[in-house]
Amino acid sequence: MVPGRCGWVGTMVLALVCAACGPSPAPVVVLVSWDTTRADALGCYADVAHWGLDLRAARHPSPRTPRVDALAASGVRHQWAIAHAPTTLASHASMMSGRDTRGARVPRNGFPIEPDVPLLAPRFAAAGWQSVAVVGASVLSRDMGLSRGFLVYDDHLTQKVRRRYERSADDVVDRTLAIVDRRSLVDHWTPLFLFVHFFDAHSPWDSSPAELRSTMVDPSYAGAVDGSSDSVDWLVKATRAGRVGSDDRIRARALYLAEVASMDAALGRLLDGLEQRFAMEDALVVVVGDHGEALDLPASRPYGHGFDVDLVASHVPFVASGSGRFAVPAGVVVDRPVGLMDVAPTIAAMAGLPVDPSASGLDLQPVWRGDADAAAILEERVLLAEATKPTQAEAAPDWNNRYKERGAFGRRLLVTESPWEDRTPPSAFELAPGQPEASDASRSSVERLEGALRTWDAGAPDYRDPEMTSETKAALRGLGYLD
Repeated sequence: MVPGRCGWVGTMVLALVCAACGPSPAPVVVLVSWDTTRADALGCYADVAHWGLDLRAARHPSPRTPRVDALAASGVRHQWAIAHAPTTLASHASMMSGRDTRGARVPRNGFPIEPDVPLLAPRFAAAGWQSVAVVGASVLSRDMGLSRGFLVYDDHLTQKVRRRYERSADDVVDRTLAIVDRRSLVDHWTPLFLFVHFFDAHSPWDSSPAELRSTMVDPSYAGAVDGSSDSVDWLVKATRAGRVGSDDRIRARALYLAEVASMDAALGRLLDGLEQRFAMEDALVVVVGDHGEALDLPASRPYGHGFDVDLVASHVPFVASGSGRFAVPAGVVVDRPVGLMDVAPTIAAMAGLPVDPSASGLDLQPVWRGDADAAAILEERVLLAEATKPTQAEAAPDWNNRYKERGAFGRRLLVTESPWEDRTPPSAFELAPGQPEASDASRSSVERLEGALRTWDAGAPDYRDPEMTSETKAALRGLGYLD
């Protein structure tokens, strides 16, 4: 017998078997953004729900989000995730850059992300990943700058709603899976970064499937609220005039939640489709909301977003779940506030991308693992947010949002200030269901947050002139962002 011959033959047989099986599917990172989605629109955020606390519990419409709830149970849920601005483009600029809105220099929709702001997708591309994005509304069209670094950026939108263009979550999923199946663009052996944007929860609330909607609304309701644009306009006016009843409020909430439920069903279909194609053995799935939505509160500015940074506008879902190399601790709930600027640094660190030293967001993995030092940093950190309306409060040469409402979020407190409304002194609220005024807060805690606002204002960037095409202006006017 020739020494070593059996080992050599065995190695050759194993190599042939492996060659026949093919390589393992590549890692997949999926970032899913749910537009206009409050945290308490998800079932897994029932412990911090803000809406309808003045109604009997039996009359609270119930979220129906089993797929994202399952992700939270198998991974990490951030109980108090904060959006830095209550509008889509500004918030996504934070999400993708690891900066707040001032660091990303995007005051609101219609202001393209400037080329010198580092984004997440180009870093994936530089590391050899293929990046694909499919967006659900024209506010994220490629000319707004978010497309940088994506091999495919699908913003082909044909459905006109008011003066904007959008598509349903189901259509977004169909197009996403079709792109993934185009092997000339995406192969299954190269790592994939996938960004998917669902817009359904933005008003009007009439795009969810009728069969789903019928199971979430009271069939005996006979009022004016049907989810259409006209009925949402009526809700705004009637709420301000004090003419909206409990049944109207509940109907509006149920229609809104039906849109969120439709996005959750689409998320399930997306994940099932990716599982069939990639096995998802090494996969990370992150689901976030880009900003919230005022429903019947505050009564002065109901059923919309942009003017305020209180929790109904700023408190968003942030859930992460992973497998294989991206495995995260299961069932973890982080109760210290985090920001959307933490999304990019966390995803980049998990994917092994180089650290972006200019980002102000944090890699949240140590907090997920229970690292006491990382938790202490979150305990002391102040998160900052700014409203994007009214546009008439802008005054060059100061930063566009300098005189709009701004908020500083601490461990248990939110301090807001609205120069355009001459609110003095700043208002302090607790981070708690219902967001009560912080009557028992220590003055030193409030002063610390007020000081953070002053420091933020002192370092604000310069005013940005709106350089928009007529089409962009028309789309933004249709969204209400130029009112």
